Parts: sequence; C-alpha cells; structure tokens
Amino acid sequence: MNEKFGDRKRVEDYLEAIYNIQSGERRLVRTTDLAKFLDVKPSTVTEMLLKLKDLGYIEYTPYRGAILTKKGTKVAEKIKKYHEIFEIFFKEYLGVSDDEAKKLSCEIEHYVSEDVAIKICALISGKCDVCETCFFKFERLSDVESGIYRVVASPKSLEKVGISPERTIEVVDKFTVKVNGEELRISEKYASLILLERIKS
Repeated sequence: MNEKFGDRKRVEDYLEAIYNIQSGERRLVRTTDLAKFLDVKPSTVTEMLLKLKDLGYIEYTPYRGAILTKKGTKVAEKIKKYHEIFEIFFKEYLGVSDDEAKKLSCEIEHYVSEDVAIKICALISGKCDVCETCFFKFERLSDVESGIYRVVASPKSLEKVGISPERTIEVVDKFTVKVNGEELRISEKYASLILLERIKS
C-alpha cells in the first residue's frame, strides 16, 4: 500500500466504511454517506476518495459515488474480519466491555499480522461465527472427552509443567491430564484456555 497517500490506518478505515455502507444500504456510496459515517468533512472525504481511486481500491465518479474494486474489497474484508475476531476475543475471553472492545479492535485491526489473527481465530473457534466455514476443529480442554490430544494453544505459564503447543497429552477428564505419564490437575480457568486437537480416543 502506497504510504504517500496517507497512513495505512486512514486508508483502511475508509475502505472498511465503504464496505459497511455498500453492503448494508446501497452499491454506490456517496460522499455524504462517508462524511457522516466517519464524522469528517465532505471535502476531506472527496480528497480521500480521489486518492483511493488512484490506488486502485475504488471506482469513483464525482457527484455519484464510490464502489470498491476487487482489490479494495479484499482489504476491507480482511480488516473487518480482524476487527470482529478481536472484538469477540476481548469480550468473550478478557471480559472487556462492549464499548472498550470496539475501541480496541478498531485500533489493533490495522496493525495485527496474519499469523496473529490466525492464532486468535484458533483460540476463539467455537464461539465465533465470523466466517461461514471455520477451518479450525479444535476444542477446549474443559469441553473434551478422555483421549489423546495434541496441544494447539495454551498459556505460556503452563510450559513449566510440560503443557505447550505441539505436545501430546492424555486427557483423563476435563480438568485432569497426563503429561509424560504424570497426572496433573488443571484449574477451570486454565482448562478453558487450552486448545486441543484429538489424535485418538
């Protein structure tokens, strides 16, 4: 993304706003729609739309409106997805209020890497309906039946007892596991944060 046309956050904010308005109300998004949505002056919007057009993110006709190109849609959908998964993470896992979760997600959506987003997706799988199809088939220790599992994600503080990503453990019950033959009792809090993939019953 060419930084001379404004910082990435500003560009992505506009693309996400166009996407939201375009999807919910109409195909062409007018300058006044965006000015109201983003709480900025119409003249500021016009200037930015011309820049987005030059970057290939939108098709824009003055006095008629703008529509995302395939390139713009791809960026907008990625940012919207990042926002939604982090909002779920903040609310469901950290207990953050709705308003604070929205605010934090609006900031972090622009700076998070794809790798981090994928890890958050894995963590919230099962409590998330952002994607039509979820590629993560993981379960929380607190929800699984007995069997042999691969650890997908776990709190770093559990490394000292042998529970870490890619390790194989045996689940005795939802709060008891065997690691290297040693039986360990896991608190309810930690059991809900350990993601597992079944290897065998």
